[in-house]
Amino acid sequence: MALLNQLEELAQEAATVADTQITAPFIFSAAGLDHPHIYSMVQGLLDAGAKLMHIYDRNPNQANALQHRFQTGEVVSELSQILHSEVDLIVTSIVPSERGALGIQVLEHNKHFLSAKAPFTTMAQLHAAEEAVRRTGKKWAVFYSERLAVEAALLADNIIQEGLIGDLFQLTGSGPHRLQADTRPDWFFDPQKNGGILCDIGSHQIEQLLHYTRSKEAEVLHSKVANYAHPQYGSWQDFGDATLVTNTGVSQYFRVDWFTPDGLRVWGDGRTVLHGTNGYVELRKYTDVARSAEGEHLYVVTDREEVYFSAKGRVGVPYFRQLITDCQQGTETAMSQEHTFQAAALAIQAQEQAISLTKVGEKQ
Repeated sequence: MALLNQLEELAQEAATVADTQITAPFIFSAAGLDHPHIYSMVQGLLDAGAKLMHIYDRNPNQANALQHRFQTGEVVSELSQILHSEVDLIVTSIVPSERGALGIQVLEHNKHFLSAKAPFTTMAQLHAAEEAVRRTGKKWAVFYSERLAVEAALLADNIIQEGLIGDLFQLTGSGPHRLQADTRPDWFFDPQKNGGILCDIGSHQIEQLLHYTRSKEAEVLHSKVANYAHPQYGSWQDFGDATLVTNTGVSQYFRVDWFTPDGLRVWGDGRTVLHGTNGYVELRKYTDVARSAEGEHLYVVTDREEVYFSAKGRVGVPYFRQLITDCQQGTETAMSQEHTFQAAALAIQAQEQAISLTKVGEKQ
């Protein structure tokens, strides 16, 4: 079968899985809205068939803005009103250093918890969360959007599992972001609150390594961070990279930064290359430079041919429906708890052991 036909069939199979909604009622609330990721998470839950009951933020303007966007949910003045209500799940994008403590409160009030990445900024927070999950039996989910909300990334998994590029032996990834410093809150520039660049946006890259390789363990071989061009923000970092290897011998190199130039039409040219023994897949997730401002591009090369495939609107995003079903049935189809926490742990390790590079222009 021609490679392009195989990709068409894989996309159709994936779309069939994604194109379903929940069958039983599911109610959620949003609390802590500090990062805009809350909008995509709320949208995903609503699209899957869930109902938004309450919205809370210590800044009423943020709560009102979310309610205005979705035209649903009641804005409440106290977090306790959400914690003591009859909802199934609470979703948050509160300041990263506060996500761990909020999650424990949520679980202790007999509710599931969904956080934006990064879910933790220290290992102590992560260990406390693990203990809370064991004690309560509730789910602590993390929305690693650079895989879970990208159709090209989802289809790439099917390509690997189908064996079209042989055995996976390396991942390389690039996660550049546009800074737009004047739109960022103060906490964004405080590593104690955001966790640092590898803990934050690097967590996406590490989660992909564990998922695509189906690995439960990995080691951070080395990592580096720097503040090359923003001395006004002190110890904040605008660049980071890391090399990891899984317990199955698959290696990864990734780099992340806050240097997306203004000439690019989107916020970042995120790419992942999956290297196999019989071929490779390149994902151009959000743009194809100078060709298309749309994303979801796959370039697939095997030992027989090379093809381009657009996954946009072809695959769907099943994560939120799967997560809701997992909460209702006690399954782990969206993401296992072990995987969720391991990705976070490795990101924290990469951050903690990172070498701080000399700034550009400084003498050694």
